[in-house]
Amino acid sequence: MALKRSTQIRLAEFARRWGPTIIRAVSKTLRLEVQGWTRVRRYIQNGEAVVFQFWHGDMLLGWYTTHYTRPAAIVSQARDGDIASAVLVGMNFVTFRGSSNRGGREAYTGMMRYLRKRPVKVSAYASDGPRGPRRVLKPGTVKTAQQLKGYVVPVSSASKWALRTHGWDRFFFPLPFSRALVRFGEPIPIPGRLRGAEFDAFVESVSTTCREAQETVDAVFRIK
Repeated sequence: MALKRSTQIRLAEFARRWGPTIIRAVSKTLRLEVQGWTRVRRYIQNGEAVVFQFWHGDMLLGWYTTHYTRPAAIVSQARDGDIASAVLVGMNFVTFRGSSNRGGREAYTGMMRYLRKRPVKVSAYASDGPRGPRRVLKPGTVKTAQQLKGYVVPVSSASKWALRTHGWDRFFFPLPFSRALVRFGEPIPIPGRLRGAEFDAFVESVSTTCREAQETVDAVFRIK
C-alpha cells in the first residue's frame, strides 16, 4: 500500500534529521579501507571537474566517503526521492530535484549552472537510477563530465556484513563493525566531440568499466 503524503513527509523529516547521523555512526565503526582517493583528490585540487559514479544499490558508502567535497546531485521527484534528498542534504550534498519523466531537464540545467559557477566542480550520479536496469549506466553521467570537460570517477564499495534489499537495485546497508572497502577507480576523461552513435558507444564502454570495477570489489567479499 502506498504511503500517505503526510507519512512520507514525516519519514523525509526523520531522514533529514537522523539519516546522516546513523550513516556516519555506522560508517565510523567499520573497518573501512579506502583505495584510490589520493589520486582523485589531486584532480579536484587542480580544479578538474569530477563526476563520481555510483551504482544505485551500492552508493551509501560512496555518499559517506565523498560528502565533504559537497557534490551536486540530481534526485528523483518521486516520493521516495524525498527521503534520499533529505539524507543527501543532511550529508552536505547539493540536490536538484527531477527525473526523466518530470522536471529532469530543469534539474539538470540548474545543476550545470551551479557547477559552472563553482571553483570546485564535483557532482555525483547513481548512474542506473532511479529504476534500473541494475548496473547499466545512463548517459547523464558521461554527458555531465563531457560538458564540464572533466572526468568520470567510478566509485565501488562493498561490505562483508550487510543488509541487502530484494528490490531491483539490491541496495545494501553495511552492518556495524564489518570489514568494508571503497575503491575510487582511475578517472575516465570524456572526449568533448562525441556525438550520436559514437557517444552511445562510449557510454556503453564507460558502463562496462564501472560495472567491472564494482564486480571486482564485490569479489573481495564474495558477493554475488
